Amino acid sequence: MLHARRPTLLASTLCLSAMMTSGCGLEDLFNGRTTSTVSVFTAHGGTPSSPSQYPDYGMEGETRVFANDEGWEISLFQAYVTTANVRLVPCGKPPVSVEMFWGPCAENYITIEDGETLPLGAVTVDDGQFCAVEVDFAPYIVDDTLEDHVEPDNSEVEGNTIYIIGEARRGDDEQVPFEIITPRGARAILDLSDIQGGGPLTLDDEEFPRNLKIVQTYDSFFDGIDFAAVSPKDLEDSVLAALEFDTLVFEETN
Repeated sequence: MLHARRPTLLASTLCLSAMMTSGCGLEDLFNGRTTSTVSVFTAHGGTPSSPSQYPDYGMEGETRVFANDEGWEISLFQAYVTTANVRLVPCGKPPVSVEMFWGPCAENYITIEDGETLPLGAVTVDDGQFCAVEVDFAPYIVDDTLEDHVEPDNSEVEGNTIYIIGEARRGDDEQVPFEIITPRGARAILDLSDIQGGGPLTLDDEEFPRNLKIVQTYDSFFDGIDFAAVSPKDLEDSVLAALEFDTLVFEETN
């Protein structure tokens, strides 16, 4: 009887192994559907010239310093932006939510090196073509249900989407301290329609996860801003608009 059961045990083991390694379930095995996993990462920096080339505005742990198009030198002493949710959008179909590993991510622009990736989450989806990724920037909320949830080192970030303390200088005489602390949110809809050889992101029974890197370009936050004549709401609006329209997405290769 022991020998007679070996083929059944082997088949069961192989089936379980397939489900564990590919992300498929029993339904997938029987209906021929294939699935793949997409992992999502976040990063920040000046506008990159390529997926791995960022301007030098300061090293890890240093104040970030850059100029805007109005001649102001801008220093960021503290800067956090929270990514709350991400969705992958199949072409012509409804979005699919990415499972956020540690809940909302309040990204610290100062203590983390520009261009360095932080894992946000992942999703396993039916294979096909994907035309966009939606990113929600929203207030940071502590998720007590997650054991490994990492809280920011500044408690004032909680409840806010953006927390920025900085200063702008122009010439020797103009110096304007500023802060942008707001729970207002923004949604970036990032185009994937030409990310893969001029076409959309295409998944086809991938052996390994495909990696998407979302980049917040902080040197675009204050484009067109004259700090000598700007209101706090103007600054908020400018940063939120930059998150909506200037956030980038790249595919990172394994």
